[in-house]
Amino acid sequence: MEISGKTKLFSIIGAPVAGVVSPPAVNAWFEARNMDVKMVPFNIPLEGIDTFWDVLRVSETFLGCSVTYPHKQSAYAAAKIRTDRATRLGALNTLRRNPDGSLSGDATDGLALVHAILAKGGTLTGRSAHVIGAGGGAGRAIIDAFCEAGISRLIVEDTDQMRRAETVSLIAEYWPNVSISQKQVADILVDATPNGKSATAKSLFSDDAIGGCKIVCDIAGDLAMSQFLINSERMGKTLVEASDMGHEQVEVQMEFLLQKKQP
Repeated sequence: MEISGKTKLFSIIGAPVAGVVSPPAVNAWFEARNMDVKMVPFNIPLEGIDTFWDVLRVSETFLGCSVTYPHKQSAYAAAKIRTDRATRLGALNTLRRNPDGSLSGDATDGLALVHAILAKGGTLTGRSAHVIGAGGGAGRAIIDAFCEAGISRLIVEDTDQMRRAETVSLIAEYWPNVSISQKQVADILVDATPNGKSATAKSLFSDDAIGGCKIVCDIAGDLAMSQFLINSERMGKTLVEASDMGHEQVEVQMEFLLQKKQP
């Protein structure tokens, strides 16, 4: 599809932004629906982020933007209207520009993984999950989405004990019916760290933990390079890869962007 003066933009912003992988999938989604919209990456340094928010508000060319590191907290502050998910997390990754120029925001990272698990035939209601990297932005969003989807028990793990404590506090405040467990066996295992990007990095989950689960999720790793996924496939587990989550991320972001669900 050619770009014209009528073309709308749904940008993705970050610093750096060179490594983002979503534009091809998002642009394919727009093209499949004959929509004159393009995702274009914008490298926005921290010192320029407020200027970008001003442009987003005043320019009708923008439908909104996708937000990655390090701008998720700034995007939260820029949004006039936020979903309950975004409010709980204090950060968001998707902004929609409203007709009056105001911005509405959502946090869809965790929701994307929930959808990916469901698409593989998994369930979350009444299940247990073990999340490594639970104190990071993605890990916390995943835990919140799991709780919203009906998980009953969580093993919450992070090398940063302060960040872990913040995640535990979020669970206690908003999801008091979800128990925090010390058991090392769970139905769903999630590596929410960058560990899976390395082909040589040892799996953060033991073979015993993998053997006792039903579904494994590596939000950074593809099967060709993640030892966690390779070990899990060998044991016959259901695999949820980064690409699965990425596919669902497009769907949930577009649902919010096109106002199929209001915040």
